[in-house]
Amino acid sequence: MAKSKYEYVKEFETDDKMLRNVYVLVRIDGKGFHKFSQTHNFAKPNDVRGISLMNHAARCVMHELDDIVIAFGESDEYSFLFRKSTDLYQRRESKIVSTVVSLFTSAYVYYWNDYFTELKRPLYPPVFDGRAVLYPSEVEVKDYFAWRQADTHINNLFNTSFWALVEEGGLTPKAAEARLCGTDSKDKNEMLFTEFNTNYSKLPAMYRKGSVLLREQIPKDADKDAIIPTLPETLPGSKSAKVTPAPDTATITLKNGPDSISEPVSEAPSGQTTPVTVVNPVVSQDAVMQERINNSSSSEDKKRSIDANEAEQQDAEGEPVAKKDVPAFKRMKKGVVIDHIDIIGEKFWTGRGAYILAPEKKKKLHS
Repeated sequence: MAKSKYEYVKEFETDDKMLRNVYVLVRIDGKGFHKFSQTHNFAKPNDVRGISLMNHAARCVMHELDDIVIAFGESDEYSFLFRKSTDLYQRRESKIVSTVVSLFTSAYVYYWNDYFTELKRPLYPPVFDGRAVLYPSEVEVKDYFAWRQADTHINNLFNTSFWALVEEGGLTPKAAEARLCGTDSKDKNEMLFTEFNTNYSKLPAMYRKGSVLLREQIPKDADKDAIIPTLPETLPGSKSAKVTPAPDTATITLKNGPDSISEPVSEAPSGQTTPVTVVNPVVSQDAVMQERINNSSSSEDKKRSIDANEAEQQDAEGEPVAKKDVPAFKRMKKGVVIDHIDIIGEKFWTGRGAYILAPEKKKKLHS
């Protein structure tokens, strides 16, 4: 860079490098999103298009920034956890936060029309702010995500009850607030069930638990950016759609967990004016992917198939016969998948999310 007599102004820049050997958490929030959602006619209490768009934007951030190990989203906010040893932008707070916020915001606007098809672009620019928080140990990290998911449950239960009273019960917003004042979770659940025939625990987990973004294995032939369906829980890798390969061909087996989609979605959520119809989202998404993998006629895919067969034959020559049966999805790659699962308590962190903090443990032991 050419030097000049004006370069001294750089000395006024503040050194904002964050401490090393601590976890970096960046949280973004929508600014004035109550007005934004009203202006764009978001369905109440939850708009599947708006939530899906938030998830899409968050996936874009994780695809761009490999140091993010997990993200969690609810309503108009998203939290991104960077690995403890990240050296992104030499750990400069302003650079990291501004990059996450700008990536998220630009993706939100860029993919807007994919979800709000009646509008080519928002009626006015959405705004997100961001902050970075440093956590010294795993304890605070786990408690942070538990706090955000607990907040998701509390807010969504209140909003579901509130809008049921307003849109189905005929109360004014002020009267609905008065009715809910002083009630606890049990009271709200009882009211929804007895007065509005709504079992809160059966509502989509995306609304009740928020969205968790993880880096997990997906079929290598899958496009990590293109596979973003209307309902994010139908992504490959989600517990809602598991792939069980057979000896000759891969067979898709759907296992219904407590939060899986077991039937087509044909009714709008409570308070939604325009029903969103999804015909067998889990089956259709995986079926399309399976057909793409099996029926691909490109020379590259054929070469991959030949290479896989050759490798299998070589293994068979020097290994027991049991090694011959290989899954159809043998070639895998890391991808960002979205699920709606419990992350409160140790079960997640010792199971599916064990890899998130484990690499940092290993590094500490060897140092």
